[in-house]
Amino acid sequence: MAVYDGETLRIYEFDHDDCHLHRHQQCPSFDQNSPKLSFLHVYNLQDTNEIKSHLLIGVSATSITTWYLEQNTSTQTLDIQFKGTVEMEWPQSPSLVVSSSQWATNTSSKLFHRLASKDQTVLVVVLGSTIYFYGFEEMMEAMEWKCLFSVETELEGSIGQVRCTPSIMAVVSGSERPCHLSIWMEMRPGFPPNLVKSFRFNERICDLAWNVSSDAQFILAVAFPRSVAIFGQKRATSVLNDDDVWTCYTEFKVDTAEDISALAWVDCGVLTVASGNQIRCYLKWLTQEDRLGQLEKPLNNELEPMSSIFDISYTMNGPLPFYHPNHLIHYIMWGKMDLVNSILVSLYAFLRQFIDEENTDVVEFPPVSFPKILLLQNAKSKSHQQKQSYGALFDDDDEVEESLDMNDDDDGAVRLLTENEAKNLAYTLKSKSLPGVNENDRMHLVAMVNTIVEINNEGASLDENGARFTVIAENYFHLLKVLPDEKKPSLQARDYVWALHSQSQDLLLERCISLCGDRFLWEEARNLGIFLWLQKIDVVRDQMGNIARNIYLSKTDFRDPIDSSLFYIALRKKNLLQGLWRTAPFHKEQAAMVKFLANDFTEQRWQTAATKNAFALLGKQRFEYAAAFFLLADKLKDACNVIIKNVKDYQLAIAICRVYIGDHSPLLKDLLENNVIPTAIENNDRWLVSLAFSLLENQKDSIRSMVVPLTQFSKNDNSEMVNVSDSVSNVYEPNLFILYHYLKKQLKQNSQLNVSYDVEYRFSLLVSRSYERLGCPLLALYILTRYYMKPPEEKKKEEENNRLDRAKDLFADEPAAVKPSYATDLFSDEPATKPSYADDLFADEPAAKPSYANDLFADEPPSKSSFATDLFADETPSSSNDLFANDDDIFASQPTSKGLFDSDDENKDSDKDDDETSTQTPDEKVYDGLDAYKALLVIRILQTFFHAASSLYHTSQIHDDTYEARYRSHFIRNRQSLIELGESVKIPPHVFSRLLMEKSIETDVFPLYLYILNEGIPKDFDVHQFLRAFKVGCFEVNENWITRHCHVMKTFPIWNSLRMRYCNPETVVLTTKEIALTTYISSILVTLKERQYEKSWGLIFRFKMFLEALGTANSETALQTISNCIKQLYEGETKMVEMAPEDFESFSDGSVIGFDMEEEVYRPLLDSQDKSVGANLLEAASLNYILSAIEHAMQFHGKHNLGGLKL
Repeated sequence: MAVYDGETLRIYEFDHDDCHLHRHQQCPSFDQNSPKLSFLHVYNLQDTNEIKSHLLIGVSATSITTWYLEQNTSTQTLDIQFKGTVEMEWPQSPSLVVSSSQWATNTSSKLFHRLASKDQTVLVVVLGSTIYFYGFEEMMEAMEWKCLFSVETELEGSIGQVRCTPSIMAVVSGSERPCHLSIWMEMRPGFPPNLVKSFRFNERICDLAWNVSSDAQFILAVAFPRSVAIFGQKRATSVLNDDDVWTCYTEFKVDTAEDISALAWVDCGVLTVASGNQIRCYLKWLTQEDRLGQLEKPLNNELEPMSSIFDISYTMNGPLPFYHPNHLIHYIMWGKMDLVNSILVSLYAFLRQFIDEENTDVVEFPPVSFPKILLLQNAKSKSHQQKQSYGALFDDDDEVEESLDMNDDDDGAVRLLTENEAKNLAYTLKSKSLPGVNENDRMHLVAMVNTIVEINNEGASLDENGARFTVIAENYFHLLKVLPDEKKPSLQARDYVWALHSQSQDLLLERCISLCGDRFLWEEARNLGIFLWLQKIDVVRDQMGNIARNIYLSKTDFRDPIDSSLFYIALRKKNLLQGLWRTAPFHKEQAAMVKFLANDFTEQRWQTAATKNAFALLGKQRFEYAAAFFLLADKLKDACNVIIKNVKDYQLAIAICRVYIGDHSPLLKDLLENNVIPTAIENNDRWLVSLAFSLLENQKDSIRSMVVPLTQFSKNDNSEMVNVSDSVSNVYEPNLFILYHYLKKQLKQNSQLNVSYDVEYRFSLLVSRSYERLGCPLLALYILTRYYMKPPEEKKKEEENNRLDRAKDLFADEPAAVKPSYATDLFSDEPATKPSYADDLFADEPAAKPSYANDLFADEPPSKSSFATDLFADETPSSSNDLFANDDDIFASQPTSKGLFDSDDENKDSDKDDDETSTQTPDEKVYDGLDAYKALLVIRILQTFFHAASSLYHTSQIHDDTYEARYRSHFIRNRQSLIELGESVKIPPHVFSRLLMEKSIETDVFPLYLYILNEGIPKDFDVHQFLRAFKVGCFEVNENWITRHCHVMKTFPIWNSLRMRYCNPETVVLTTKEIALTTYISSILVTLKERQYEKSWGLIFRFKMFLEALGTANSETALQTISNCIKQLYEGETKMVEMAPEDFESFSDGSVIGFDMEEEVYRPLLDSQDKSVGANLLEAASLNYILSAIEHAMQFHGKHNLGGLKL
């Protein structure tokens, strides 16, 4: 402890066993003449050779003074070295100084701190409204401090508090009332964070404290004078809204006499609160009195009797399960159909084999093989799958059912979901709720299952963009059937733009018409964007005719020719329209219209007459009919203006224009440039802007509009150009990233987009972050690692070095020993080694042919790959250890892809091209500041699988050993793959193993990890730390034990064995007995309190036997006897008193015992509220029996002594 009294600075040391001062020493080179210190902080350095070292930092008004502290192993004292005083050029005195190591307490926070940056932030200094972040150079004799970056907050009022993590900063500003809390975030530590959320409070904020859970959830505790609020992030629900949502998880009152002065997080989610002379510790558990924030899905009272702050953070911001429809749709957009089929087949197998048909609430997560997911995400399909997809049509259903086995997930084999399985799965999902999926998501999932089957049947005949559009369209129509009217979705430009870039438009049109059924009217055509993406003008006119006919025939009782007039006149079918009027004698306008349409509208007089009628109809607000009369007068521009301004339907205007005059008219160009594009820019609809430029055959601007400021395409001379760095922060849609990738590859090699590298780099980061915010961390990691880009600053250095090297080579007397690549050695006669084509932009040899990803109809695909279901796969699986082997640089300009019907020989060359495309090997990658963010993503993935495995222990239902064994085996296999993935992002195996241990402690899933330790102790695993946490957890007596006490008791042989091997031999037996007795009594107390009488009876029935075993003098015999007693408790059936059926009538409504003895489903939070006289008497009698049994055992074995236990 460092103490500064205004004159001297002393270091006090404490003994390891108590908190009494033993010695102190004065810091060298610091006396009364030294600058007066305003702040004093300790920064913990990374331990080397198990020697702890620290920096003691004193900050004055104008300087920073530093001492280096290191533990002397021989004398067990601190060695103190003075590192100098540095004068700082500050314009004013610091108002606040914070050490960045204050928040780094547990494993995950320390990991993020270590990976945060090359130049780690050590001090945060507040000067006015500006926050400065300081680090130090390599430690020399004198410490050199440097400013890493600064943030101009522009916040109202003075800054009162700052709490930082490597990527998030919380700032309190303003006066006491109101008080402002702002949260700032940045993906790359070492760069200034951006403001993402602000809160306004009408009371003073006393203190802040960050907690980073073992699954990388950032939780902020905010202390007010008499209450504490817990804030955290909320998962994004749509790509349309990328705002960082921070919300209050819970808030509780602190009933102390004085205001709260400070708070801090300690191990296992315990929050310590200081108030006056009190320090209170609050456990992680939430009670019914806690006021919770709004959850996406309310907690199920029957299955979740109690939750912790970590459960809430997972519900609010945890990763989506892989079977979630939002997860599936993103994988479909990437073309990972094998992966999607594998997930749905696993889900079907799980529901078929392990879930009771009568159980409508499924608590367990379906086991998913992570190695298989990694393989299918990064690899192409297997060649046998195409044959299997057709053969599955003739499979016997019983044989298919027999083949379903969750243990087959790791063999890499994938088969398609059959139509019969899809039908059964959809039926099952309609009646069962899955964890992590709310009611609306469940309807989406049902629609997705039906969609996947359609894609499986038609996918081989579609190109990649056609398949994407088909998925969206199929899912859309399925949702129309199952969702209520107020929740029915609508399609936008982002949905049908894929059809515009598809070469399978005939198939897409056929499918759209089939999905619409008998109701293919203009509303359906507009919603599907058909007249925007259909390219063949003859087909466009045919579909306009079909729509006109369908509109006329849609009304069986009153067929009005007016409804289809605009379409028939646009098709120049005036005579056909006149015939329809002749068949409408009931219409009051029949005679006039038949006579009027008989005229020749090529004559000026009749065009004038049609124009007058059009204006008359405008006055009556019959806009579509007015546009039809303008067309009769051959005034197409006026008709389109009416449709644009009055009908407000730009698609109808484009459709009429295309049908009436063709695709290359100046009017169509004017519509797109002066109406569609400006409107899209005003609405910030990049998809529509890109689509419009594609219709104008302006491919460059179609691509640029996805990432550059949209104001660059505005014709308003007064509009200010927006900074690229500012505008790109809004480009975060993952599907836009896919389209950008696709269209850029279609450009010719000599085309220049004029999109800076900085913008493209930022685009890729924001897309990755969007996936993370959507709950898809694996896809976020996929973007960062598979499509790696060097940071812009490193790219600029590299380009500068290349320019210098080329300048030197121009005047070199002799050629270099190793010839450069073709890209830099333009005049070389014979290269030593052929470089990769990505670097060899000017090679004489033609580029290799495209891969099978673009050749869906090849006769003989390579033996190892098939794209029947993986339409968009980019490359074959890599055998390297990098789980995310790098793909092609998606922003590198490449030749236009070959057609779908290239020969097999050409495609063999295509594979060669894929192999030779330049990618960054791990050794070539430079530091990009994203190590901590990648680690966060991997830890979030860990959260998914841990919750899947631990869900088995969060239910009141007791499963058989085989069921549990399968879950554990899945988790152990996934654990190894997760550790390997962690190594690829610089998480050491022992750190990852410790994260798993901490997660089991946070979620109280000790049995899961006990089984893992029973099978083998992981390398560098701290068993003693785990057993100590296990012991603490066993003494927490609360309602949570109603679902977990049996698992702890059942694992007694395992943790008893571990304790005997790793704990203090002098106290291990007594402590084990103490844990066993505490657990047993706690189980009785909680089951009685919760009115779970059947479990209480079994425990009470064998309680005396348990006490006898506990009192056995011989320690080894005692522990063995306890183990046998627990085994009998769970293997033997203990029935309650037999009663005649008629006796139950006296225990139902109106009885003294309110608990319904015939209730089949135990409902903890409902049944525990039973306060009837009979229930209270039964509880009191049971407790009396327990006390009597304990008293008798104590008397028998000795007063206050039971087998060595002091009671």
